[in-house]
Amino acid sequence: MTQEEAIARLSRYQSETPSVWRKEEEKRRQAKAEGWLQYSRKIAIKLALAMKQQNLSRQDVAERMGCSPQYVSRLLKGEENLSLETICKLEDALNIAILQYEFA
Repeated sequence: MTQEEAIARLSRYQSETPSVWRKEEEKRRQAKAEGWLQYSRKIAIKLALAMKQQNLSRQDVAERMGCSPQYVSRLLKGEENLSLETICKLEDALNIAILQYEFA
């Protein structure tokens, strides 16, 4: 089978509507290009570890942050572009340091 025949065969099974995974993959590629996704994932790991150490549920963290448990779930996925306000709320809610900074 030639490459053209394989492409033609696969094209017959292609959906008329675009798949959601394409949109999600584009989002991941764009985030990776922007660089914030790595930081978001590191924060998610730190969040999950702190919650485990303190035996806190998503509901507990949500109440401390003043947000919904669904938002905390999104934070734990490591795909949210966090604002400084959200990072500060996480630090306060879990009594942890996420950002390390120096003032000259």
